[in-house]
Amino acid sequence: MQAGILANVVLLLVACAAPAVGQHESQARWLAGDHHIHSRYSVLYDEENLPAYRFGGDAVYPIPMNALMARHYGLDWTVATDHGGPNHSKINFERAYPELQLSRAALPELIQFYGLELNTPGADHSSIIVPYTKDESSVLRDLESRFDAEEKWDPQEKRERDQEIRMIDALRAMDQLSDKPVVFANHPSRSASGPGVYGDTEPRELRDWNDAAPDVAVGMEAAPGHQAGPLRSEDPAPRGWYFGYPTMGGFDQMTARLGGFWDAMLGEGRRWWITANSDAHEHYTEGEGVNFWPGEYAKTYVYANKDHA
Repeated sequence: MQAGILANVVLLLVACAAPAVGQHESQARWLAGDHHIHSRYSVLYDEENLPAYRFGGDAVYPIPMNALMARHYGLDWTVATDHGGPNHSKINFERAYPELQLSRAALPELIQFYGLELNTPGADHSSIIVPYTKDESSVLRDLESRFDAEEKWDPQEKRERDQEIRMIDALRAMDQLSDKPVVFANHPSRSASGPGVYGDTEPRELRDWNDAAPDVAVGMEAAPGHQAGPLRSEDPAPRGWYFGYPTMGGFDQMTARLGGFWDAMLGEGRRWWITANSDAHEHYTEGEGVNFWPGEYAKTYVYANKDHA
């Protein structure tokens, strides 16, 4: 079935859905999920005419379609983590969040969180997952507008934002909230050029994050998304979109190297979790996609009751 037909089916599902969220079982068990999923609200910007953009340019599917496919592939929870550039906090707040609410109504059996892939100041990307509260949309809008490195289009403002200290400021701001978000570093070694030759994200930065807000900066992607690149019939891409130095069997070197960064973090007594996810933008069978659907290939398991808490 083509993506456009599926999208219409899902949106019809949304339109007919009951608005109430269903009751979830209270017994703790292992719940599979994905904290790194993009929708059509990860927009494509017109670099010659900022902040102009078009929907569906970077990622293509509606949020309910991602949710439907996540449920199909056995996920219990998901996080909508769109990213962007100039004024994306407004897009996220005014367009993505209402669609997430519709998706929740259509698929109440799937726990759906609101989040963001932050253009991290002084580093690569990171997932922010905000708690499910009545203020979740305002909280995320505030965080993105204040701290995202690409939120402003003036070159000087961007340079001032894209500093490591700004990420520490962001983490401390999150740590002061009564309902604290959690943050995972995404594809931390994607820009590495060799074993231990790191690029945008270095081990010392992640230690600084965890030192600044140990209840917020809690981990990193171990098996990043974009794993379907080698399956493309034309122009195959490396797993994880790791062009500088490849993944180790699909795993980031910060996790996979024996005695490496993750081993060190655990040896230091830090509660530093690893995850696996889809980084879904577009399925590898369509267009320029290099992704699996959420849950189709990778899952992260959390032992918890099946509710937002």
